[in-house]
Amino acid sequence: MISSRTIWDLALVVMLLIGSAFIWMTRATPGAIATPFVPEPAAAQPAPLVGHPAPEFTLTAVDGVQVSLSDLRGQVVLINLWATWCPPCRAEMPAIQQAYERFRDQGFIVLAVNQQEESATIVKYMNDQRLTFPALLDSDARVSAAYQARVLPSSFFIDRRGIIRAVYRGPMSRGMIEGTIEQLVAETP
Repeated sequence: MISSRTIWDLALVVMLLIGSAFIWMTRATPGAIATPFVPEPAAAQPAPLVGHPAPEFTLTAVDGVQVSLSDLRGQVVLINLWATWCPPCRAEMPAIQQAYERFRDQGFIVLAVNQQEESATIVKYMNDQRLTFPALLDSDARVSAAYQARVLPSSFFIDRRGIIRAVYRGPMSRGMIEGTIEQLVAETP
């Protein structure tokens, strides 16, 4: 009969042999020419980062009005990338609406950038939920790609100078939304 101590000793020896073989096979050989590492591009543009200018875009709102981010310079902007079929997006919309109502007179605007849904679907949802901020159509997902919205919702708070000040991937709480807005509207342009 083999004791459990012997089994553990054998397992340890096997792991040491496998580890040593791996190290030996992957070691750098002196004098060998190293091939440089060239990473695959993750996207056509770098990911939007806090402290950097927000990527510019112009989209059509569900009411047909063209909205350009650059035209909103001087205001605090929340860009919220979302979809009606996304439960976390739907969950945070009432808090975004409350913040919009509370801060819009202080120069705050929400741009709800919808990801590739039909205008009628968006209008029905916005009306049913009594959402009054602009809903924009990202029909070709160009803005979603520029902002690298791999997760919905994805939210970007832009200051009055057009600089990204906060990025949230996933749903936001009311406290997160209002705390970020309070800080940004208090700043002078």
